[in-house]
Amino acid sequence: MRCMNKFGCDIRDYPGDIIVGDLIVIIPGTMLIEPAGPCLVLEADNEKGIYEIMYTRNNYVIGCGRFEIERVISESR
Repeated sequence: MRCMNKFGCDIRDYPGDIIVGDLIVIIPGTMLIEPAGPCLVLEADNEKGIYEIMYTRNNYVIGCGRFEIERVISESR
């Protein structure tokens, strides 16, 4: 799904599945505290599109949605 928000940002749902252990990049400006680097996926619910992630720069744990994920940079195997 794609749409424009009130700030003119292109919002879309990440199209693939995310699994525990993936390293992901968050779309800048979508989180209250910017991650400033990759995030590690701790829990993943692809059906609901919600994830628990940890910022690798400071071990801060937070939830995020599918629309906040820019891309997967390293997949867990």
